[in-house]
Amino acid sequence: MFKSMLFLHWKQARPGLALAIVASFALPIIAVEGLGRPVGRNAASVDAYRFIAAFDSWLPLFPLLALGVGVVLALSAWNWDHQLKHVYALSLPMTRWEYTLKKLLAGVTLCAAPAAAMWVGAHLAAASIDLPTGLKAYPNELSIRFLLATLISYSVWFALAAGTIRTTAWVVGSCLGFMFFGLIANDVLSTYFVYFEQVVVVEEIINWLMHAPGPFEVFTGNWSLIDV
Repeated sequence: MFKSMLFLHWKQARPGLALAIVASFALPIIAVEGLGRPVGRNAASVDAYRFIAAFDSWLPLFPLLALGVGVVLALSAWNWDHQLKHVYALSLPMTRWEYTLKKLLAGVTLCAAPAAAMWVGAHLAAASIDLPTGLKAYPNELSIRFLLATLISYSVWFALAAGTIRTTAWVVGSCLGFMFFGLIANDVLSTYFVYFEQVVVVEEIINWLMHAPGPFEVFTGNWSLIDV
């Protein structure tokens, strides 16, 4: 049954997954294009600081790509269920939680494909340039972080996509509403309480979520392929 669900998920995610694999492979190679000097050529060494600064301009694309891959796989996981009004799931000789678990694991398996492409691309990118003294390449660490970020993104959006579009809209809308009205409430309270002049509650919550030990810290951590 798991193989069947994996095949169905692959059929639904095929176009987006193929694009994700190509992008994951190409991004680290494009990011180092023009940096350092090609292996085997004699040229003056570049300054390490400028080298890292040039690569850092590409860093936001890595977590964004991981987020996008997770969203694509999560939405495609429930696509045929919503189209068939969940009749397919009800016709299977298994409980709802078993069906959901196998569907989740099928998507997790597919998440490994873009991560593997990132690993290959990162190793090729690291091997294509001669690094300045003091800098090292971390293709394995980058690929692992990409895989973890993809899995987290997939898990969150998988849970959201399991419900109806209205439920997903309510959840997303509630989060956006909390941030918007939370900032307004903080401004109002700051006129009466000194504490709210120094602390913005919404920003504190976001910082806790996006930085260690928050659950989404992987998206804001170190994504450098090249570092000291």
